[in-house]
Amino acid sequence: MRPLEIAAALITAWCIWLATRESILYWPVGVVSVVLYSYIFYDARLYADAGLQIVYLILTAYGWWQWLRGGESGKALKVRRTPANAWLVMLIAGTIGSVALAVGMRRWTDNPAPYIDATTAAFSIVAQWMTAKKWLESWIVWIVVDVVYVF
Repeated sequence: MRPLEIAAALITAWCIWLATRESILYWPVGVVSVVLYSYIFYDARLYADAGLQIVYLILTAYGWWQWLRGGESGKALKVRRTPANAWLVMLIAGTIGSVALAVGMRRWTDNPAPYIDATTAAFSIVAQWMTAKKWLESWIVWIVVDVVYVF
């Protein structure tokens, strides 16, 4: 493992710890993680994951605002359960995103693992959206995605 990868992993671990504490610092530390991983993934030819970092930057801005002002009357957002109707929407969005990314990567890139890369990228977006909304079950989605990433 290269020093940059170790640094990115440590910063991301710190970021996750901040999220568990509901610290607003989760978001700016996440920006640092995103920048590091965008380079790491691009260098490894994992293009969906590299592109995912751009989406993360956008979701970071959204999540930062949500955590500060997305609650009732513009107050800080509170942790809550994922609405039942959101699960189906997220499953469909993740599946469509997985298929679209995989088709694109098979056709236009030299990605060595387009299907797994596409699926983990699409469902990472779902998990990050859930985190931005402070939906408790985002942790379940993150854990499943991360277990798949091990492959």
